[in-house]
Amino acid sequence: MVKLLKLLGWLLGILVVLVLAAVVLVPMFVDPNEHKERIVSEVKKATGRDLTISGEIGFSVIPWLGLDLNGLSLSNAPGFGDQKFASVERAKVRVNLIPLILKQTLVVDTVELKGLALNLARSQAGVSNWDDLTGKEEDKDADASPDDPDRAGGKRLVGYTIGGVAIQDARVVWDDQSTGEHYEIKGLHLETGSLSPGKAVEVRLALEVESRQPQMQAAFELTGLLNANPEQQRVSLERLILELAVKGEGLPKDGVKAQLKTDVKVDHRADTLEVKGLTLDSGALALQGELVGRGISANPVIEGNFRLDEFSPREWMERFDIPVPETADQNVLSKLSLSANLNASSNHLALDKIAMTLDDSLIKGDLELLNLAEPGYRFNLDLDQLNLDRYLPPVSENAETQRPPAARKEEALFPVEMLRKLKMEGTLRINTLIAKKIRAEAIEVKVASSNGQLKIDQQVGRFYDGLIKGGVALDVRGKTPKLTINQKASRILAGPLLRDATETDKLEGSGGFSANLTGSGQSVSQLKRSLNGSLDFSFRDGTVKGINLAKMIREAKAKLSGESLAITHEPEQTDFSEMNGSATVQNGILTNRDLLAKSPYLRVDGSGKVNLVMENLDYTIRPVIVSSAKGQGGQGLDELVGIPIPIHFEGAWAKPEWRIDLAKALQEQQKAKVKEKVESKIQEKLPELKDKLPEGLKGLF
Repeated sequence: MVKLLKLLGWLLGILVVLVLAAVVLVPMFVDPNEHKERIVSEVKKATGRDLTISGEIGFSVIPWLGLDLNGLSLSNAPGFGDQKFASVERAKVRVNLIPLILKQTLVVDTVELKGLALNLARSQAGVSNWDDLTGKEEDKDADASPDDPDRAGGKRLVGYTIGGVAIQDARVVWDDQSTGEHYEIKGLHLETGSLSPGKAVEVRLALEVESRQPQMQAAFELTGLLNANPEQQRVSLERLILELAVKGEGLPKDGVKAQLKTDVKVDHRADTLEVKGLTLDSGALALQGELVGRGISANPVIEGNFRLDEFSPREWMERFDIPVPETADQNVLSKLSLSANLNASSNHLALDKIAMTLDDSLIKGDLELLNLAEPGYRFNLDLDQLNLDRYLPPVSENAETQRPPAARKEEALFPVEMLRKLKMEGTLRINTLIAKKIRAEAIEVKVASSNGQLKIDQQVGRFYDGLIKGGVALDVRGKTPKLTINQKASRILAGPLLRDATETDKLEGSGGFSANLTGSGQSVSQLKRSLNGSLDFSFRDGTVKGINLAKMIREAKAKLSGESLAITHEPEQTDFSEMNGSATVQNGILTNRDLLAKSPYLRVDGSGKVNLVMENLDYTIRPVIVSSAKGQGGQGLDELVGIPIPIHFEGAWAKPEWRIDLAKALQEQQKAKVKEKVESKIQEKLPELKDKLPEGLKGLF
């Protein structure tokens, strides 16, 4: 046995000597530069491309097996011009043979690559200039070699160490003739420290990117601590700092700068991703957050949270030359902040615990984007207060609003195509809302939309001491949108409402209304012309201001009789204890036949029509004096008690013309008096006539 061991020792010693001799002698007698033509020929045979080696080929063996290439270039594919497909000024790699032979440990010196230029292109026909190099899919590694250690049970590497990677001044161009895209990466630098499993290494990457459509230039610089552990299948990049500077179309003149800081960990075995301490700063914008991902290789699900610190949207838009909406209040859009929890998958996005502040408004709640391919939305939001008037354009009396209704330019009201695809379900609660100077409180709006049908149900709990409840439905499935309105209001104070809504003081009283209307069309005028339905109203203990019916009647009476009218200081108003009525709407014409108003001295009924399309009216009210001894201005109208007095209104409803047909009323009065006298005479003569009649006829009287 001892002799056998000695023999094996001698054989091993001879083998080592032979290996060392080969390592020493090969570089002495083999010059790779003498084989350039053969190398070029083999590349031509394998790829059909021309390889050019203009520099020296360096070769070393002991203790490092190394290769140093200089001045390499590879020709482009046919049809892509004379520009080189790829070129390298210098490429250097060295492997230490001793650890590889004795310990199955791969030790690589710093890998150097300088002056790489790679030109990638696609023709208008969709052919790429690397298709001929990739070969057919079925030819790619169809079967591993039987000598493959992974298949034949051969030895695997115990470990590896790479001295680092140094890439300098690399350039990559992508030119797509089929789409017009053109990007260029230049000045690419990559530097790392020594790479080995489970050990952190400093990494620095810098590059510049240019594009033509849109025209833009960007500079990136990334630094961090990289830790790759193949055994545990984990990769982390800690203390990551990414700095970005961008200039180009749609950006401020001085460009935009941003800095991202975070720690990233990827666990391939657990299939997870972790992003901690994320901060993004870009001028006035500051974002913080954390993310955790599961199933990242196939069906990723991302959870986390983020916070956008307060900034000024107005200043941000001005900086980016984005048109700032014209607002009545120039102080709005000055403060915005946002925070939320995030849950996202490949086809779903949900934000919960949203807290967004815009100026003086705070909105909280949840929002879901149910399907990214065919968007569907679900929300549950609470808004504390919003003065919408501050965000609307300032009110101006322009020529358009002064034109007749039929001549006004109209735009489409409903985005039909979008509404047909819209899927939405949600609830919005608003504590206080001001719109068009109208104030509403305790609002709840429920929205449901699918298959081209939109339904909005709302309830206003506090509306000028009253309540509004109802709904609006819009159906856009057909060629013409169809609108249905059902609203009911009660106990509303009309005076404060009209003063806020129209800045006029024409009506006081408490009451309500109900409306059930339908219409179809894509513009306001079309909806008016097609409007059909019914409505009714009722008010109590009120005043119609601007009209004093008693005074109007007295003035007409004095003018008719040629009398002078005494100067009074009566208010221009007509009080009523109740006022109600109903109306039907047919093709935009509102018809009312049962207006009734009562006051201590008047009873008023009315009837007529209102043209909602042309915004004019043809309406008659008929006040009746019921008492001249009391009430508002009833004195001096004794002879008109009980006589209807027609007052006719016509013309534009904003400023109608009116006239009183007092002559007709007086004629009716005279007829009544004549009739009364005739009946009185008949009654006086009736006993005499009765005595003269035959006995058989007396029973008739």
